Amino acid sequence: MARFTEVKRRLDGSVEEFDCELVHRTESVVVVSFRIPVAVGDVPKGSNTLGWFWPRRPYNIYRFVGKDGAALLHRFDVVDEVRIDDERVEYLDLIVDVLVSPTGEITIEDENELKTAAKRGRVDERRVEAIERTLTTITRDWRRIAREALAVLPNET
Repeated sequence: MARFTEVKRRLDGSVEEFDCELVHRTESVVVVSFRIPVAVGDVPKGSNTLGWFWPRRPYNIYRFVGKDGAALLHRFDVVDEVRIDDERVEYLDLIVDVLVSPTGEITIEDENELKTAAKRGRVDERRVEAIERTLTTITRDWRRIAREALAVLPNET
């Protein structure tokens, strides 16, 4: 697989880069794979993540997969300014994430951080409203979005 870089920019100006492998690419979506170097919550070290990025959607999705191939978690990040080129995907992370357990339990993370950012002027009202609309879409349609994402990879389940 080809090397590919995921670049996550944050509203505070910080940037994080992840060295990934390109799994699939079309004009409308890029899929990358990343091996988790350390445990993240209930996701053990050595698990694999598949990440889907769309240039025209206000979210991305990660599917955390255990060593046995079973899905451990889906995480949706609310994003903006997604840019994809030949070697990288770059996006602006809009703080809030939606976690979906294998049983379908939904947890929304970092809503308080979003409120704080809005109070400090780092997020304007228009963007807060867009984030809220995106959260509604994800929590209502996460199953369809996940199925749609997996459909571009016929060998995944």
